[in-house]
Amino acid sequence: MTHKELLTFIILLSAVVIDISYADDKDPLVFFTSECYITEPVYEQQFNFSALRSDIAKIANSASGDKFEYNICGNLSRACDGQNNVAACLRRGDKEYVLGTQHHLHYQNGKMYFEYSNGAKCPSGNGELKLFVFVGCDYTLDRVQSQVTQYAHDECKFYITLETPYACLKEPVAVQSNGCSVQDPVNGHNYDLLSLSDFNYRTIDRRGNAFVLNICKPVLYGENAMCPAGSSVCFIQLNSTDYKRRYFDYGSVQPNPVIENGQLIMRLTSNTSCNGTDNYSSTIRFMCDRNLRSAQLSLIGVNGCLYEFSFTTPLACNNYPPCTTITHGNEMLDMRPLKDKRYNLTISSKTYTFGVCSNAGQPCLDNDGACLLQDQQATSIGRFNSQLRFNHSGSPYLLYTDGAPCDGQTKWSTKIEFVCANNATKDNGNMYNKSNNSNAGRIAFGPNIIENKDCQLLIHFQTPLACQEQITCKVKVYVEHSEDGTGEEIVDLTPLISANDNYEAKINTSSIKEQQVPKSTKFFLNVCRPLVPKFGLGCPGGSAACMAKVDSTSPTPEEEKSLGFPIASLVANNRTNAELHYLQGSPCPTDSKTQLSSGIEFYCDMRAGLGTPILQTIIDCHYQFQWATNVICPSHMCNFNEETCEIINDEINVSYNLKQASFTENGKIKIPSGNKEFTLDLCGSHHKAETDYSQGLVNLFFTANASCGKSMVQLRIICSGVSSRDINYSDVGKECNLVVVQRTPDICKFLGLAIPAANGNGDSSNIKPTIATKIALKTNTTSASSATKASPTGGNVNNNNNNSINSGGKHPAEQTSSIGVILAALLSLTCLAACVGIFASSPARRNSVRRLFRRSSSAVRYSRVQSAEEANLLLEPNGEFNESDDDMLL
Repeated sequence: MTHKELLTFIILLSAVVIDISYADDKDPLVFFTSECYITEPVYEQQFNFSALRSDIAKIANSASGDKFEYNICGNLSRACDGQNNVAACLRRGDKEYVLGTQHHLHYQNGKMYFEYSNGAKCPSGNGELKLFVFVGCDYTLDRVQSQVTQYAHDECKFYITLETPYACLKEPVAVQSNGCSVQDPVNGHNYDLLSLSDFNYRTIDRRGNAFVLNICKPVLYGENAMCPAGSSVCFIQLNSTDYKRRYFDYGSVQPNPVIENGQLIMRLTSNTSCNGTDNYSSTIRFMCDRNLRSAQLSLIGVNGCLYEFSFTTPLACNNYPPCTTITHGNEMLDMRPLKDKRYNLTISSKTYTFGVCSNAGQPCLDNDGACLLQDQQATSIGRFNSQLRFNHSGSPYLLYTDGAPCDGQTKWSTKIEFVCANNATKDNGNMYNKSNNSNAGRIAFGPNIIENKDCQLLIHFQTPLACQEQITCKVKVYVEHSEDGTGEEIVDLTPLISANDNYEAKINTSSIKEQQVPKSTKFFLNVCRPLVPKFGLGCPGGSAACMAKVDSTSPTPEEEKSLGFPIASLVANNRTNAELHYLQGSPCPTDSKTQLSSGIEFYCDMRAGLGTPILQTIIDCHYQFQWATNVICPSHMCNFNEETCEIINDEINVSYNLKQASFTENGKIKIPSGNKEFTLDLCGSHHKAETDYSQGLVNLFFTANASCGKSMVQLRIICSGVSSRDINYSDVGKECNLVVVQRTPDICKFLGLAIPAANGNGDSSNIKPTIATKIALKTNTTSASSATKASPTGGNVNNNNNNSINSGGKHPAEQTSSIGVILAALLSLTCLAACVGIFASSPARRNSVRRLFRRSSSAVRYSRVQSAEEANLLLEPNGEFNESDDDMLL
């Protein structure tokens, strides 16, 4: 789970008023109590939060440095601002404020929260200070359980999310400690899906009802997600007036996926009767997409009592390099730099030798990943492999098994857990070779033996390579009327994260005067991550926003100042508007006691493509940007013209003709089926089309004739710089469904996007620039407003509005420089090299040369965002059917 935005809790406040005003005609789904437990009304199960009470306090820190201490179902063990019997306290600098001396536990349509009242007078208002703690279901706890929702400095009401299993219905025994993984018997790849359990996933049945799913765990109980205990596929009958007949189990949770005919799937049966003979069941087919930042769920269709879903995620891919793994945020952790080295650890005359994803070397045997050397005798304690995995806490690890016999029944194994350690970590423990480190206080990375028992050696290997993204760019938001009727949607801005280049902001010259921002000032930003390190751009390491002076006489940025670091996660104000704040930047030039900061307001514009940030205001050392983008826009149901075979978005007057698409022959494509093939007609009746701007694609659902009979079809048309096709076809038993993933440049304009560059691997991602290209990008200072608009390669998009597509759809990494500029840059470098001796005679000149060639001091690591070659800067600062059933199915 992630932060709850401010609007969510405004809704909570209104619920409080409603509770108080109710008399005899009380809503059974909205109530509160002064006790520490409630009995939820759907299944009459009790949630008891008394176990959350702490003898000390629960602590949560805000991005601004405020410290919140609170207790659940009890008071703090100390006084706050001199007052005893306090349940919640805010510490801000040297001052303390009472946030509440008592609490009420509220229930609202599945949402549960504590309201702390009787707090101190609000310094900036007439009311009192208050704290709200939302308790959400989480079966697999994260390292940080309490998170503070971002707030203004003069705010009087504060909101914290607390994730806990005590807010969940009972978890089935079979999945209480499941790893939710399976190993491919063909190539040995280990599919690990457990991280997907952090979220519920929602989709509509295109008939006015909805589904909510969880992978690996039961559906997380919550607002408008009051699903039966143990259900992993939950059908929601949205028009039901009986709240006890609204949620149905269509698939009970399974501990692990399976591999059938090379496909990664989950089959989930239920106890819910379908037709008096059979029960409802569901099949989830996991599809690989390496370029997808977030998982995507779709209902393919229904075959009798069986519902078929597609779930697209990079975790379903098996073609990643050995010794790498993918996090749930599609970040690649790569331990390959640690390979082919021998590591020795000695404890009590015993020497342990191991390798990372490789043989340990002498004195170990050839297949040993680790061995024990004692009395000149080497004992195998695990055979090596390169299957990097995740444990329940999210840490990557290697497990070497099948070592020498240990106790007569068990064989030795070695587990190597990789622990994040960098200059920002506060406690790095006892490091490998620390005694040989001559630099006092300097961090030394390496392995350390943690324990040796039960025939397993546990090693912690501290390394920056294990460090993951620091803030989230994906957040839940509750809306009054969502498409699926559940009230919950996801705002996800991860597609805007750039790993190739930085965004250069425009400046609103009508609101920003030249005396505030000289013409030579440029602004560089990234989204939820630090800036991509660039030659000559010396912004303080880890900055996510930066301003610099770029004169026409010297294209190299100078006088760089940080506008803040990515410390606070994304906050959603509503479904189409979100804010991101970067804090604790460089000292403010006009107030040395204040640090520069920046904020970005994202809002939905379906025409904007990825969009471009625009600086709108500068107030008290804070730089405020606005960013119109269609990434934040909800999925949009389009019309389908059966006669012309066109997908039409009437809202922005654009259309896409499948008969004219470059990947079809008059709207038809060939599908291989064994040694034969059949023709799939993409045109016809009963089509449902949906744009997904966040992922840059269009989904088309329909039924068609296939070699197995009448087939349910999902066609995913993805904006890409190359044309390629992936086919997932199932004709096992009564199953007949087809998922076609078509990547093509044709669809880009329809989605408001520029055509991405294609790399050498055929991926729709951008080539990592060479040093010369980087310099050229710095030399080309043409503003975004004068950039040439991207033109589509296909002629199949009809634009009925002259202004419907703008240049804002170009990703910064898609910007290219002319050959002349590149040659000029290379020539300039040659001249500079020749003049170094002249400059070296003067200290001032030496500083100028040093500044020109310097790089950002921040640590750099590589992670897969859209391709294996992209770099990411590590944050370091602190159911059968007939023709008449088609409409029903779709």
